[in-house]
Parts: sequence; C-alpha cells; structure tokens
Amino acid sequence: MSTGIIKSPHDCMVLASATVDLISKVQRPWLFRVTVVGKPPHLARRVYEIAAISDSQAAMVGIEKFVKEMSQQHPARILAVL
Repeated sequence: MSTGIIKSPHDCMVLASATVDLISKVQRPWLFRVTVVGKPPHLARRVYEIAAISDSQAAMVGIEKFVKEMSQQHPARILAVL
C-alpha cells in the first residue's frame, strides 16, 4: 500500500476559471454556455449549458460542477504525482 504526502494545499485543491457565453435570451432563466478550464494538476476543459438568471450565477454553477467532477475522478492521480 502506498501513501502520499500533500506537499501544498494546491495539490488537492481544484483551481479553475470560467468563460460564459449567452446562448439564448428567449425566456428567464437565460441559457448560458460555460467553459471551465482547470489549472494543474486538474488540466481539463469542460463545457456546460446552464440555465441561470445571470452570467455570474452560471459561472459559479459551472465551476461547482467542475470541482465536483474533478474531486470524484482524480484523487488517485493527484497522489500518484506526489
């Protein structure tokens, strides 16, 4: 059995940025395309279509989805890097 030591908090924290594009303004909540790009060690790009009342809310929901997805999929990969 191998164990890993977390060298810094950034080794296990998911960091990402989001870009939001308006798809449809036909009715509220509006439909946005949110592109989320992770920073190392979570180098991934995900695109989500999110209905929200503002672009800020859509970005927040997109980043929350990305963090949840990366936290579930990659914990072993993070420890393997260490």
